[in-house]
Amino acid sequence: MLSLFAAEVLCYTTDDTLRLIRREDLSMPLIVALNVVERRGAISISEISTSLDFSLGNTSMLVDKLVCKGFVTRAEDAHDRRHKLVRLTEKGQALIQELRATRVEGVVQRILLLPPPLIEQTINVLREVTTQLPLLSTERRAAQPSSDT
Repeated sequence: MLSLFAAEVLCYTTDDTLRLIRREDLSMPLIVALNVVERRGAISISEISTSLDFSLGNTSMLVDKLVCKGFVTRAEDAHDRRHKLVRLTEKGQALIQELRATRVEGVVQRILLLPPPLIEQTINVLREVTTQLPLLSTERRAAQPSSDT
């Protein structure tokens, strides 16, 4: 049921999302890499490679493209100069925010088509889900072994 809901709601954001991706001349792997960097704040190329399940060489080329387009920076890790840390630039953060806003707007527009009582029920359920998700994410991260050691 959840997949049907997601498919119905999110399919209406595809055109706007693709328009943004084309405007910036990006591919889906580049978008996914940007999202990985955004979630982690600062991440090594090898960690991006593992996260994307790409070879280190392909990941390095992805990062090079993102650097050239001004979406990320790559700098030496202060703790290990052999490693490079990748971080979003303001431009990269702005693109991530624009992509999110596009998806949210599509979801909102679809939900607003529902009858008012159902809109209210949906908002109440989503409010409860939203309060629980950060707790679940924190618990999941705490259960994972740290890669910083």
